[in-house]
Amino acid sequence: MPSNDRKRAPARHPQEAATTGGARSGLEQELTFLVRWLEALQRHHRYPLERAHYLMLLLLMEDGPQHIGRIAARLHLDSSTVTRQVAVMIERGLASRETSPQDRRCGLIRVTALGRQEATRMRRLREEKVEELVAGLSEPERQLLAEALGDLNELFLRMLAGREQ
Repeated sequence: MPSNDRKRAPARHPQEAATTGGARSGLEQELTFLVRWLEALQRHHRYPLERAHYLMLLLLMEDGPQHIGRIAARLHLDSSTVTRQVAVMIERGLASRETSPQDRRCGLIRVTALGRQEATRMRRLREEKVEELVAGLSEPERQLLAEALGDLNELFLRMLAGREQ
């Protein structure tokens, strides 16, 4: 991981961290600053797609056509939110709606060629930014970071699943 001489988020006094939860406080602080830095980077970089559209396109590319309810469940969003986002995606030619063969009352959302192209373009741009971010890390450090972030995402999913029960 990065050396200890890296510029860090404002540190708590060590005694304060020890009395307020040690590692728990450190994790809370690191997560708080991580969210802040991600928000700042998002504002300062113009991507070809909105993040919500990108995530939905990735799901559609990976799993094929899906009902709005399934997309909403996968992203832990309300169906009405996904319906609005999908309407914009269809308007922009990124996705299309087709009749479900299982239930003709329901529509399936499918990624279009343009949607696939734009999602692929966005992935490349984001991968370039990630490469820039981790340029100072060795390959084992990058792998460790990727695994830790994967574990963190799993923890978030479990927490969200627990709240929806």
